[in-house]
Amino acid sequence: MSGADSDPPVERAATGAMGSGYAQHSGVQHSAEGYAMPMLRRAVDAVVLPASGSPFRVADLGAAAGTNSLQPMRVVVDGVRARAGKRVAVTVVHTDILANDFDVLLANVMSTPGSYATEPDVFAFAEARSFYERLFPAGDLHLAWSAIAVHWVSRVPEPIPDHIFSTRAHGRVRNALEQQARRDWVAFLTYRADELAPGGQLVVVGGAADDDGSSGAEGLMDAANAVLTEMVSDGQLQAGEYARMTIPTWNRTQAEFLAPLQGGPLEQAWTVEEHELLRAPDTLLEEYERSGDADAFAAAVVDFFDAAFMPSLLSALDSARSPDQTDAFVSEFKRRFAERIASDPPSVETHWHVLLLRLTRRPGR
Repeated sequence: MSGADSDPPVERAATGAMGSGYAQHSGVQHSAEGYAMPMLRRAVDAVVLPASGSPFRVADLGAAAGTNSLQPMRVVVDGVRARAGKRVAVTVVHTDILANDFDVLLANVMSTPGSYATEPDVFAFAEARSFYERLFPAGDLHLAWSAIAVHWVSRVPEPIPDHIFSTRAHGRVRNALEQQARRDWVAFLTYRADELAPGGQLVVVGGAADDDGSSGAEGLMDAANAVLTEMVSDGQLQAGEYARMTIPTWNRTQAEFLAPLQGGPLEQAWTVEEHELLRAPDTLLEEYERSGDADAFAAAVVDFFDAAFMPSLLSALDSARSPDQTDAFVSEFKRRFAERIASDPPSVETHWHVLLLRLTRRPGR
């Protein structure tokens, strides 16, 4: 497979890196990827194992802080060795964009008690490039895993007027985002088809949208957007800064995920083994309903938002702002955001849609 080499340069490094607290506040992402563990086990059962004496090679695509990679990579290592009946060498490459904090990622992978990487003959590596690029030699991989990452787009064609979130875009801007997401997904599938050996498995846990295009997080994003517009009115955020603020994501519908696989060269490269669209529960709101502690709920939601999305928003601030001014802006935003959430917890109820997808690399190129 080939043909994605003409895609535009990847720009997420400037807009979509995870925040410093991602490892501590990515429980929502972890719970979403947990739904895919049975599918990942089926992929391990189905994958064509390498010839005797050769290592099993797996890619973790979009690893962020690495904490949410530990369980799936353990499933892969244990499953491959159970099938082989011996201690097969396994190499795991964790990938993410250059702006990712690889020191934190590798510390989590190598130092967490019980990590798969502590097993004998398991070798963990990191690669600082976007998965919308070619990452590995042809036929090098046996299995690729990507969880809650492919909803990030490689570039934002233009900011969304009067909002920060893609599902609130309309008209030409919405069409441009949709087309960018389509190109990115085709590039992702094309490069993985090149990199996976015949019989290799690809498992994707994708941030998704319902058939109507909703992600399930519109209330949360509307609340954040309302705080930002208040801060523009108060002079704490410049109108030009707000106008540039866009979270660079696109949550694809199930039809958008499957469309490239239903014709053309990608249909010839892949067999769609299984797919399922899920509506994830709001675990933070469930905890609030048990405890009744609105302030604790608000703090947890703000921490999640801060870790996942604030770096994208902060990249829009004027370069003339000093670090102290940026810190003051973040503190004020978080204070106002928490107050808004605590005053009406159900208004930010969030049920992220998640698409589980398993593909097999067909023989031939």
